Amino acid sequence: MKFRTVKNGYDPEEVESYVNRIREVYDETLVSQRDRIFSLKDELVKAENELAEYRARKSQISEAIESALSKAEEIERLTRKKIAKELASLRKFHKRWVEYFARLIKQYPLDETLQSAGEADKAISAILGEAEATPTADFKSENFNPVEMIENHLASESVDEQFDYDAALHPEENLEQILKDLGVFFEDK
Repeated sequence: MKFRTVKNGYDPEEVESYVNRIREVYDETLVSQRDRIFSLKDELVKAENELAEYRARKSQISEAIESALSKAEEIERLTRKKIAKELASLRKFHKRWVEYFARLIKQYPLDETLQSAGEADKAISAILGEAEATPTADFKSENFNPVEMIENHLASESVDEQFDYDAALHPEENLEQILKDLGVFFEDK
């Protein structure tokens, strides 16, 4: 801007007017900058609060993941223990079944029912991965004495280990489902 020259320098009114306009612009700029600073401070506080919240969530998520992994390991350990227990029980049952089936074959002629039981035993042996299976030779019983059989059976039973043939022949649980639950039997799809 150019000022007019008057008797002792520049025109004081023009200079005063110019200075007032500059002061107004300066004041407006100062107010605008101050508002911008307060706005930025508010944004900074919000951003810091969000960051603190994200850090807290990160901590919670990390703890949840660690807890889940710990639970998964515990479940896996208990499952392995349960599987081992069930397999041991199934092997014990299978061993007794083999002994019982062998006695049946010795005392009764081999018919279709006993043959199908022998096939079931082979399937159980295959699932358990055991070589022990029931004998399949055709034994002929020459002297059939049911009273003697029952007495022999009762004499062979130990007091500690009673084998419930009725429960074995008519289990409350489905053996196929138990084997599926244990992961040792898979359906063909």
